[in-house]
Amino acid sequence: MEAQKQKKSVAQLEAELKEARESERIEKLNHKKVYEDLKAETVLRLVAKAYRLSLMLAGFKKDAFDDMQTVYAILQEYSSRHADGKGNFRIEHEGMRVTYKRQGKATFDERSHQAEKHIIDFVNSKFADDQDTRDLIMSLLERKKGELDIHLVQKLYAMENRFNDNNWKRGIELLKESYQYSHSKDYINFEKRDENGQWQTINLQFSNI
Repeated sequence: MEAQKQKKSVAQLEAELKEARESERIEKLNHKKVYEDLKAETVLRLVAKAYRLSLMLAGFKKDAFDDMQTVYAILQEYSSRHADGKGNFRIEHEGMRVTYKRQGKATFDERSHQAEKHIIDFVNSKFADDQDTRDLIMSLLERKKGELDIHLVQKLYAMENRFNDNNWKRGIELLKESYQYSHSKDYINFEKRDENGQWQTINLQFSNI
């Protein structure tokens, strides 16, 4: 009788162990399903939200560039300083500002060499006895690695109407005609003043949109 009771106890233990293992297996499956469901829901929700934000940012980028280009076009109408510029400018209002930059390279083509000859002829005839003025004007035609410096050349532009001389006029005209700007990319930067009066950048990454 005692042996039968012991055998039943062993059988019962085995059944309980089997049941426990089955319960553990089911629990693991449930945990796996919970994890996989959570993973799928998280990926779908975050990617969908990221996509919506990306579309919003792309739309905002287009609006921002369109608006700033409109402002610049109006600025060019009455500002001689910006009339021949490459397009860099900044607007500011009530502790907020937007900066627009165009990245590229300014170059002068082969006509710039003819322009130099006209200007040199003018300088030699007009300032033969004025070495300082000759050196000043010629310094604005200095080349670095074969290229004129647009910032120096713009100083020549500023003197265009100062001299009524055919060589001078033709030289400036050819310089303007030879100027080329290889545009590569536009940038917009947004800033806002903090409570300490310091400009803080509003971080928006437009570069890959």
